[in-house]
Amino acid sequence: MIRRIYKKRFGGIVVRSGYVYTFKYQAWENDPKPTVVMLYALDGIHPNTGHQWRFFQGINMTYVPRTIRRRFIEDWIKHLEKTKDVKLTWGMIQEEYPQLKYAVRRYFFRPSYYITNIKEVPIADMEKVVISTWSKDFSRKIKTTLLSKFRRIMKNRSKKKKRKL
Repeated sequence: MIRRIYKKRFGGIVVRSGYVYTFKYQAWENDPKPTVVMLYALDGIHPNTGHQWRFFQGINMTYVPRTIRRRFIEDWIKHLEKTKDVKLTWGMIQEEYPQLKYAVRRYFFRPSYYITNIKEVPIADMEKVVISTWSKDFSRKIKTTLLSKFRRIMKNRSKKKKRKL
């Protein structure tokens, strides 16, 4: 059974939902030093596949377009200051922040050497830290990937239609 954990002790700190963290990640694809707003940890065995799920899920701010990044973090800080014990979920992302769904990433916490130097960013420094990621913007890469997938799907559909004729 898979458990969703909103507060998980890891690397000597308690990783909390809704808070910003920086760390080094060994299994990186584009971003070896992500700045992430954590959603939660998923831990356990998937009931259908039997695969182990041992990862944090969070919003990597470098995958959020710059035009949205600052606005989101300013709004999020206000929300966080009002409600210290936040449970940021995938449902909230889809409902309240749909523009962020492509920035959600998974970070394996087992084996434990995948994530090192994890640090919680204090609320007072969140905007500054997120803005410091300005030089990294992987949102275009996501758009390009989605566009190529869409084109491939459309190409396959037109091939199928031609075969039917």
